[in-house]
Amino acid sequence: MRKSQVTFLFGFLALVAASLMPLKAQEFQSSHDLLDPNAFLVKSELFLWNRVSDLLDTVRCGIALGPGLGAEVAVTDYAQLSLYANAETGVSFPHFLPPLWLVDKYENNTKTFQYHSGKYATAAFGPWRAESATSDLEGERLHFERGKWDLRLQLDLLLVHFYVAVRTEEILDFFTGFAGYDYKLDDMQLTPSVERRPADQFGRGLCNIVFGVVEVPSNIFRITRTEGDLAGCSKGVGLGLWRFLVRECVGVVELVTFPFGWEPIVEPAYVINSTDQSTTWKVYKPAFHKRY
Repeated sequence: MRKSQVTFLFGFLALVAASLMPLKAQEFQSSHDLLDPNAFLVKSELFLWNRVSDLLDTVRCGIALGPGLGAEVAVTDYAQLSLYANAETGVSFPHFLPPLWLVDKYENNTKTFQYHSGKYATAAFGPWRAESATSDLEGERLHFERGKWDLRLQLDLLLVHFYVAVRTEEILDFFTGFAGYDYKLDDMQLTPSVERRPADQFGRGLCNIVFGVVEVPSNIFRITRTEGDLAGCSKGVGLGLWRFLVRECVGVVELVTFPFGWEPIVEPAYVINSTDQSTTWKVYKPAFHKRY
């Protein structure tokens, strides 16, 4: 092997090793970011997270129950056509993909569902709008949320009412995000106070994926030893399968996002350990529910 090839190989290995060492977020602000593969990966994954989050923010839906009849179509508050009356209790939620509602929750750290209850009647044409509304509770939301620039559709079908809104400002935020401009100021950002241990997270993620199945026999034996054979073959199996599934999902998340170097999501961090899992097995919120 040529001397230049050897030098390149050792230089590459040193670069990888350096990228897996504990890092402080303020290091990402230095002029050496392009030479730090871990910093590059963190920023790249955070960029992708923000764009996916922005895209999911573009649609909001809802359903309500109660007597009512009518419909509304609105292309912003300046082009509306509506006539309906309701006495309803309902809820609105992000988009049509329930498993991805967690993205909205972790990004905004707010409640996923927004409830409302009230009686109201509405008539609108173009920019003109008239509405009467009453509620038993002062300050309570009376109806589905309405943004000034939203594209809205609401159908009130006697006892069940449906709502969907396409939020144009969020669409603008999604596209401007690719140019590096956060129009809605809702992107996750790095802070200088987070310590990152990517090597630890990489190891945990890989071990949870490969050895997570050990949770099944481990819990069967543990429950059998403490509660008997019948509990072992029922409770032990169920608990083991659940913890196995959790470890597999957590393992995938930790492996994909290992450059962030988070604290463990599952305690104990490794399935094979000397800790009594009957009292210490816990699942924590992933660190991405914080603003970086």
